[in-house]
Amino acid sequence: MRGLTTIFVLGTSLLTFPSRSESLRPIAANPNHSPAGILHDGILTIQLEIARGQWHPEAEDGIALSVDAFGEAGHQLQNPGPLIRVPQGTEIRASLHNTLPVAVTVHGLGTSSDAAMHLGPGTLEQVTFKAETPGLYLYWGALDVDDLTLRYGVDSELTGAFVVDPPGPHVNDEIFVMEMMSEHPGANARQTLATINGKSWPYTQRFRYKIGEMVHWRWVNATNEPHALHLHGFYYWVDAFNRKGQVEHYSGESRPQVVTQRIAQGETFDMSWTPDRSGNWLFHCHMFQHMIPPVVPKVPGLTITPGITQRHEHLDMHDGPGMGQMVLGITVPEDPKNSAAAAWRADRRVQLEISERDGQPRYQLQVRDLDSSGVSSPQEHAGPKLIGPPIVLARGQPVEIEVVNNSKGPTAIHWHGIELESYYDGVPGWTGSGTEITPAIAPGTSFVVHMTPPRAGTFIYHTHWHDAAQLTNGLYGPLIVLPPGERYDPETDISFVFSVGDFGQLKEIALINGTPQSRTLHLQVGKNYRFRFINISTNNQGFQMSLKGADGPVEWVKVAKDGIDLPHAEQPTKAQQTITVGETYDVRFSVSKPQDLLLDLLLPAQKIHTTQTISFAGPE
Repeated sequence: MRGLTTIFVLGTSLLTFPSRSESLRPIAANPNHSPAGILHDGILTIQLEIARGQWHPEAEDGIALSVDAFGEAGHQLQNPGPLIRVPQGTEIRASLHNTLPVAVTVHGLGTSSDAAMHLGPGTLEQVTFKAETPGLYLYWGALDVDDLTLRYGVDSELTGAFVVDPPGPHVNDEIFVMEMMSEHPGANARQTLATINGKSWPYTQRFRYKIGEMVHWRWVNATNEPHALHLHGFYYWVDAFNRKGQVEHYSGESRPQVVTQRIAQGETFDMSWTPDRSGNWLFHCHMFQHMIPPVVPKVPGLTITPGITQRHEHLDMHDGPGMGQMVLGITVPEDPKNSAAAAWRADRRVQLEISERDGQPRYQLQVRDLDSSGVSSPQEHAGPKLIGPPIVLARGQPVEIEVVNNSKGPTAIHWHGIELESYYDGVPGWTGSGTEITPAIAPGTSFVVHMTPPRAGTFIYHTHWHDAAQLTNGLYGPLIVLPPGERYDPETDISFVFSVGDFGQLKEIALINGTPQSRTLHLQVGKNYRFRFINISTNNQGFQMSLKGADGPVEWVKVAKDGIDLPHAEQPTKAQQTITVGETYDVRFSVSKPQDLLLDLLLPAQKIHTTQTISFAGPE
């Protein structure tokens, strides 16, 4: 049965299916551990084929989808396709057999990133080329488009990784290919099945690393959307980036250090990191739509076959609606030599209270400093907003933050970018270790978080309960860590939090500091300001942020990203920056004469736009 158009949420059995399935070859998930082909005397010979097969994006006995896939001749079809991995200078002799009854164009097998081979129905073609430039690349196929950003249907799994290794030994690494099927290409897709190496969480690969172990991961974005890849609890280095076939390698202190990295369509990057604390951790795309249970999209030609295993039987996120799609789980066991728990003593106590109200915004957040007598004093945060007040901490100071849930439903708070113990990281049902796993914060209860921030910078606190209403109703706020002894001055230290709000019938409204209609911000000529930019929107692919004067963007000095100080932070640059969800940027800024500037926030693909006027006046 072709052309099935029913929306199907993975892991349920509430819908009807075709009475019979086609006789299709099985498609195996490919962890990219074993290179394909035969390498001999500097020549790789590889025989690839393209066929329709039956793919299990979750359990192997779960739901099956009919999709197009690559395979190596004489072997099982794979998703992603067979790994091509060769030393630099290898000659590649590849044959491609298209067994489909329709034409396919294969990209990426050649001397340039735009190399393309057109294969008619049932035809076999050959290509020979040399792998000259070290790096991570991708090859991909499509039935009727020549642009990766436009591929979305049953051919969206036609992708493979292509690695060219430099001379000498190479480190052990993991290669991840991200793929996605959606109901249409580009932004605003709400029916998505996004996978990593052919599987959706909780069936993605799990990793176990020792404390102090160096980890090398490599990422390929073969989807039609950008992604924001976020690591919980640790920073990672970006070692190389491939943009449109141009590979840039970084070394030493030139390597960007981040907790969230944007990767656009067709790009690849290499990363490395070292866990220094035990526990369970996550690595995931921060787009909300790509970290919740998937929905099989309505695409032509897709056949759905029910499975035996139902998704909810194997969920680790048993305390909540759970996660799905582009998520990896990481476990770092406790080092027996450091198993003794250190006594905890907080030098400061803070309370974050979440309450629920009628109307918009749905939630109201209050932050209180608790003095030694236990009496609380609220921080200034006039009126309900679609944002919480800032939480300001000091580097190196142990602090307890009590999260009090006075709302009607459960929640959880993640301390985005903070290096803390796993139990307090804020993913219910996952973070922690052994029998101590982070619980959901049920209505009428509280959860006390311990942290000692090891670095000053700009971070985020936000809900990690996978309910879009919490994120679009303001369950988030700026988390600012200052150097010891430094006083927070909101007159010169100004946060701009970018998000998307829920205003009832009006959806997808861009907000700056919790409002779509920001009041003019009045500042002074000659003063030095620190602007902290934070993006905690839902599915934002990359806000185009700029600060404009009468003649276009002015200049500012970028000083930090994700809480890490940037090198060359004294050099002014044009005041424009792409900022994706989960990223933070800090800049220094001042003007020498009175003027009005416009902070412009634009997301062209989703037609989301908002601005804020910043007026600089001379001294009174």
